[in-house]
Amino acid sequence: MSANAALTPMRPGERLGIIAGGGTLPAIIAHEAERLGWRPFIVAIADGRDSSWDEWESVSLTWGQTGNVFAHLRRRGVSKLVFSGTISVRPDYRSILPSLQTLRMLPEILRMTRGGDDSLIRAVAGTFERRGFEVVSVQAISPTLLLPAGNLTNRPLSERHHEAIHRAQRAATRLGLLDIGQAVVASADRVIALEGIEGTKEMLLRVADLRGRGRIGASEPCVLFKAFKPQQDARFDLPSIGTETIRQAQEAGLAGIAMSANRSLVIEPQRVAEEAEAAGLFVLGIETALGEDPS
Repeated sequence: MSANAALTPMRPGERLGIIAGGGTLPAIIAHEAERLGWRPFIVAIADGRDSSWDEWESVSLTWGQTGNVFAHLRRRGVSKLVFSGTISVRPDYRSILPSLQTLRMLPEILRMTRGGDDSLIRAVAGTFERRGFEVVSVQAISPTLLLPAGNLTNRPLSERHHEAIHRAQRAATRLGLLDIGQAVVASADRVIALEGIEGTKEMLLRVADLRGRGRIGASEPCVLFKAFKPQQDARFDLPSIGTETIRQAQEAGLAGIAMSANRSLVIEPQRVAEEAEAAGLFVLGIETALGEDPS
């Protein structure tokens, strides 16, 4: 399979498991998988339990029932699966009444919940792989979601914009090395905000507040950079933006958004480009060699 070719089933109607968190991405992946000939089976967890999955066979699992997931997948003949969507709150398994299957997994689960997001996601994937499941990436099913190198919009960039992007990219790469976060807001002269466990949305709310209190000058153009972590497994949790990110960036008074080209996702790319254009924002893919320090 070429780098830009979608993963197709070995036989028509082959099952694809989708571990679905929140947001629009899981449904986009389910629709695309169906178009390719897969038969999706949705496992809704965390934020994904608030969505409607009437179009596909699905099961909704509380955190206390997550140990049941393997039986559900095997019962449907699932051998390949993909993780997609957001999980806004980590579970505290010490305060949850678990099912018997989850209880049996508790020592394994508690070891997994240590560390940053990247180490957690790799540990979760490992639990599936040890039980014989193949975990594939979102972009394997829908490669058109990958951000290409270059500008998605017609918004021009000034020298100050490029300086701000470079500063934010350097900071985001170092932040990623520590497995803290993926996103940084910077101007040409200084780093404005770093993403921690609160996520990009709340970081941008902080930036909007700083701007509203005059801590960021009107003549200080700022950019958001979301970076692929140097040690990151490319199957999981790629930097991503959607139309909501565009609105948040506009409210924070940003000049634009840049991300790692070919290792970041744009949810609904056409809509993102149109809304960014209307908001006066650029969206830029920056080509960087894997593991390269942009300094």
